[in-house]
Amino acid sequence: MANTVQLPIRPLLWLLHATSVFAAGVSHSARANSADTLKDCLLNAVSGNIAEVKLSSDAGFQTDHVRPHNLNFPWAPFAITYPTEASEVAKIVTCASKNDRRVQARGGGHDYTNKCEYLKKIYGRSRLSGTGLGAGDGAVVIDVKNLNQVQVSSEGIATVGAGNRLKDVCEKLHANGKRCMPHGSSPTVGIGGHATVGGLGLHSRLLGTSIDVMTGAEVVLANGTIVKASEKEYSDLFWAIRGAGASFGIVTSFDFQTNREPDNVVNFSYTVSSTSPANLSAAFKAYHRITTERNLDRRLSSVAVISKDTLLISGAFFGSKSDYAGLDFGSQIPGVTNRTLKNDFTWMGHMNATFKSISDLFPAQSYFYAKDTAVTYSTLPSNSTIDAVFEHLQTAKSGTDTWFVLIDLYGGAPNDAAAGAMSYPHRDLAYFFALYARSGSETTSTIHDFVEKAVLTYQDNKPENFLSYAGYTNLRIKGSPQKKYWGANLSRLEGIKAAVDPEDVFSTPQGVKPRA
Repeated sequence: MANTVQLPIRPLLWLLHATSVFAAGVSHSARANSADTLKDCLLNAVSGNIAEVKLSSDAGFQTDHVRPHNLNFPWAPFAITYPTEASEVAKIVTCASKNDRRVQARGGGHDYTNKCEYLKKIYGRSRLSGTGLGAGDGAVVIDVKNLNQVQVSSEGIATVGAGNRLKDVCEKLHANGKRCMPHGSSPTVGIGGHATVGGLGLHSRLLGTSIDVMTGAEVVLANGTIVKASEKEYSDLFWAIRGAGASFGIVTSFDFQTNREPDNVVNFSYTVSSTSPANLSAAFKAYHRITTERNLDRRLSSVAVISKDTLLISGAFFGSKSDYAGLDFGSQIPGVTNRTLKNDFTWMGHMNATFKSISDLFPAQSYFYAKDTAVTYSTLPSNSTIDAVFEHLQTAKSGTDTWFVLIDLYGGAPNDAAAGAMSYPHRDLAYFFALYARSGSETTSTIHDFVEKAVLTYQDNKPENFLSYAGYTNLRIKGSPQKKYWGANLSRLEGIKAAVDPEDVFSTPQGVKPRA
């Protein structure tokens, strides 16, 4: 019988942040004393190792330790900690909670909104209670980079520390018997955040998502307890962290069922270059028709990238050259101006090429605005909608020269699971449509409008029919972002949150909130 998580409930005092360390009316000495108390507690949690605790008052804190991914959203955590084991994570969480600080983990640091309470610029006011202690500002951040072990059992179960980046996971599994698992294609994304929102990538059509092959996880809860969650123990928690993990605890390690690497990988790319929106749209419609067939060979995986005057279709086929040729894939796309085909990639050759291509798209830090929509088999766009989107993308004022759309193809194995099997809700998914626009300074209303209009047009002006991916956070979502991220699974998530984190210690502006 699965364990039920019961936590001691302290009074919910967020309204009393008027008497907290950052609130008006509190003396400077009181604020300083509180900060000193927390500092001492954090240092004690890591046995006095000053390399593991960096404070906002330290020289170089912002540039060396905060390093926001999206420069639109500056944030000021109280401290960033670098624990080396789960027991230290637990002590840090306890310190922060006792001092009424919110806590968040950081892996690769690729959060689109830096998990910060930076809502005034967008909404004209803060939506969060308190005065800056929520989410990013004033919070205690637990950077898990030192939790980077990978061990593979004789049964192929990999125990993976949450601090590993995706490239680390790939290389370490390869070194441990040429094993592999499904995950994304950005080399510096951390497995900790990636695997707790879904963990999709080029291999997902064939192998599923990271959460589909997760068999267990070690989790630090809001009260400092360390538990091992699985289908048999703490099963509600295990259900929740597979899609909404950041709201429920700090995962310190995962167990994943791995597979043997494919023997051969075919990498392909087809480029259509044209100044005509109609020509680009015609090529995409052909691609769209082929790839949205439910019985499409699961060994075929693909990404389409739309940019100014260009459609790039690339991907991989996890099989032989002759089997790929039998699909007759590339010849069905009109207007191709350049094509490449590499028939004899090893798994690691394919992965290294993929990691490089994604690294070229996404710098570690930039000003950008991004918005996505999850397209299911029941919400596929019509040809006229596709035409309208290409007309907008190629002719509307964008406010930037650097924008692109990613269409990440799914279907296949991820849709084998029921929509409620885990908190991740996307189980009739055809693909994600995501538009990114980057600029050299803070993104403007012109950029925002360009992105918003493209996505809304793709949704046929019916956004209520579409969900979004929790890994693509967007502070401009209208209504309830939680409903957009988790759909029908939100109600159960709120109940579990009330049981394991009633005071919302693991808080973000758009995270799951405890049911009242």
